Amino acid sequence: MKNVDRISKIKRLRTWANWNIGLGILLMYIGYAFFAGYLGSFLEKNYLFMTILLIIGFFMTMVATVLFMISGMISMTAPQVECPSCGKVTKMFGKEDACMFCGQPLALSEEK
Repeated sequence: MKNVDRISKIKRLRTWANWNIGLGILLMYIGYAFFAGYLGSFLEKNYLFMTILLIIGFFMTMVATVLFMISGMISMTAPQVECPSCGKVTKMFGKEDACMFCGQPLALSEEK
């Protein structure tokens, strides 16, 4: 069973970016649905409300795109270690992280 208490930092960043994209697109659809009158008539043909929701949704989607780009760059430079619990190769960000697959806490040892 997967340990949900610890999630790897790269996976957490990607999850946050996915939620950001979903909420941004949902905001844009809500703005259009109110404008078209599908969700009520009190904001029907309200250009200001629709424009504000479309702009906020667009910026949320763009922020998520940047987060995905950052997580990709982090993932390319992250050291790969083998998880002692599940035996799969995972990537670490920083000195302490969790396994991407099983959630096992991992730490890089300083070798001198």
